[in-house]
Amino acid sequence: MVECRGASKRAGAVAVSVVAVRELSGPNPATPADGRPDARTVVAMITSAFFVVNAFFAFRHVMWRDEWMPLNVARFASGTAEWFAEIRYIGRWAFFGLIWLIEQCGGHPWLFKLVIVAISTLGVFVVCRWSPFTWTQKALFAFGYYPLYEYGTILRDYSIVWTVTVICCALLASSRRRPLAFGLALAVLFQTNPFGLGLASAIGLTYVFDLWRRGELKDGGWRRPDLVAGGAIAAASFVVAFITMRPPPEIAEIVLGQPLRTDSHLVRLVESLPFPFRGWFPVPFHGEWNTQLLDPWPLLQMLLGAVVAGVVVVCLRGSPTAIVLFAASMLALGAILCHLPWTSLRYHGPYYLALVCSYWVAEARSPLAASGAAGSVLDRIRMSRSHLFTGLLLVHAIVGLTFAVQEQMIPFSGARDAANLIRTNEPPDVLVVGDPDYTMISLAGYLDRPVYIASREEPGAFTRVDKRRRGTPLSAEELSRVVSDRLAAERRDIILVTSYHITMPEAMGVLVGATRGVCDERYFIYRLRYRRPGG
Repeated sequence: MVECRGASKRAGAVAVSVVAVRELSGPNPATPADGRPDARTVVAMITSAFFVVNAFFAFRHVMWRDEWMPLNVARFASGTAEWFAEIRYIGRWAFFGLIWLIEQCGGHPWLFKLVIVAISTLGVFVVCRWSPFTWTQKALFAFGYYPLYEYGTILRDYSIVWTVTVICCALLASSRRRPLAFGLALAVLFQTNPFGLGLASAIGLTYVFDLWRRGELKDGGWRRPDLVAGGAIAAASFVVAFITMRPPPEIAEIVLGQPLRTDSHLVRLVESLPFPFRGWFPVPFHGEWNTQLLDPWPLLQMLLGAVVAGVVVVCLRGSPTAIVLFAASMLALGAILCHLPWTSLRYHGPYYLALVCSYWVAEARSPLAASGAAGSVLDRIRMSRSHLFTGLLLVHAIVGLTFAVQEQMIPFSGARDAANLIRTNEPPDVLVVGDPDYTMISLAGYLDRPVYIASREEPGAFTRVDKRRRGTPLSAEELSRVVSDRLAAERRDIILVTSYHITMPEAMGVLVGATRGVCDERYFIYRLRYRRPGG
């Protein structure tokens, strides 16, 4: 396994976020005299409700390969060298360090789910306790598509990203400066994933801009010990993240199945312009995932995204810090996302976080006057920003709850059902041969043992990233050869699991069952008969 000191140090960085929360300023909520619940009570109610609802959906959620991957690496890696090799290709040091700690505590998936729910709940608490949003907005945000479903029910490191992001935003928007706490929180955000790197870069630059704008860097103010220490910690974390998150050249072809884009940055940025709208209005097709209703019309998405961005800028007028945060976030995220050869909806959630944080800073620093709106159209739009923000949050809440409930009817992945079918109908030690390799990660997780990967002709519980890795299914001839070799070696019936249907003679094997799922992990389970030579 991994040395405790090194890994726990990286994983323990997540705990810094909790410490940073204590550094947030502001008086304790006052208790109203009209008998209504006080602010502390409402914070506790929304946070507790989120924890219960999120835990319910998360614990009933069927994990898929990206969720099982870090757990299986921690459980089935042959040693320290292989553990670090996988991190080198996947990145996400803080997350893998957290997984390592979970493994030391037993490594059961329920513990992993509990930790992710707890991290998301911390994010909801920060928003409820320190954001300037209305109570309705806070509740709608908590139960929105990204906090509740995409980053809460689906269990990955995005929960850390959005939680640490709102902690950094709260520290940025606070009237009291806590540069050391901000630097520590920013350092954690840098170590999450490339999207966290982009958000952290934008928030860090905005923090420096805000210090400059308020004159706090003049007359040697930049020499403040806590400011220097916080900046040094954040800068060091950025350098480490920038180096470790740059994937080796071979990873694109091996893991992604296609190279990263190398054409003009301008062309890539233009083609990524639909992405913000997909993040701001994540309305997937029913029964599907990583889709958006307007995906058939990318130009329309691009146009609507430009309109929404313009409205956001108008709404942020009067708060230069908020405008800089919004612009810097858009540029940083665009520079990262334009390299990716796909447009998964979950990757565009950071655009939503950037919008939420920009509105947060604007409301905290430049609240609108209580008087009526001015006469111009732009002024009326700006004075209506709270209503517009509430409408956006309402869309997210409807979609988030809809898809969380949908998953109770349609399993997210078919891996759990496939594993249960194998356990129920086959001997405990039956050989399970699977293809393609990436869909076998989830099956291995639910079986709690490696699966024989047909493309590698060896057991495996996670995708090993090397030149032997094959990201596409085997041909019928290749699969037949592997299966024949395994039948001859085992001298008994074996189980073949694929994510595609196979037609075979009844004498060779039978279809035991099939599963369904929201994502692409739909399994076909076959029992292949062993025939003795001459039999």
